[in-house]
Amino acid sequence: MKIVIIEDNPDILDIIDYILKDVGYEVFSCPDGTIVKNLDKINPDVILLDEILPSVRGSEICRQLKTQSEFKEVPVILVSTIPHLAKLALQCGADSYLEKPFNIQDLTNIIEQYAPKA
Repeated sequence: MKIVIIEDNPDILDIIDYILKDVGYEVFSCPDGTIVKNLDKINPDVILLDEILPSVRGSEICRQLKTQSEFKEVPVILVSTIPHLAKLALQCGADSYLEKPFNIQDLTNIIEQYAPKA
């Protein structure tokens, strides 16, 4: 199962990358959202998407992805510390959300919900 992580905080990105690889996922990481233009080559099973990125909001990336036929069925999990994340996730079409700070079990549970390991 392939997981794309879009997260601008390098420490959080490294931790999520390590945890998901450790439990058996193939992980593609990006600090700024530029990986979106290569999603057709990656064919991810889940996208873990930070809301606050350097040049664009994660919710805007999510809206764009959900309008494209090849990605509208790919689960997107919006991640952030911002208030009312659940409402924002619903508004942008995200499949779920994960509030920071989160524990490892919450992270692995939500990923497993959308990308069960074989």
